[in-house]
Amino acid sequence: MGMIIIMGKELQVGSGITIEQAILDNGYHPDSFLYMIDGRPVPMDTVIGDPAVVKAIRVASGG
Repeated sequence: MGMIIIMGKELQVGSGITIEQAILDNGYHPDSFLYMIDGRPVPMDTVIGDPAVVKAIRVASGG
């Protein structure tokens, strides 16, 4: 099992799926976040390992 920490919530997610799919499965828009594992940014197509803790950091854009 992996875990995604998003907006203060800890979500248990299955290993072997991408971060993008795990975020979509939990009702969030994946393009709204930057993803980090062990303090390093990773792309949303990264497959979640077992165990893994992914931190999703909300990004803001605009002008």
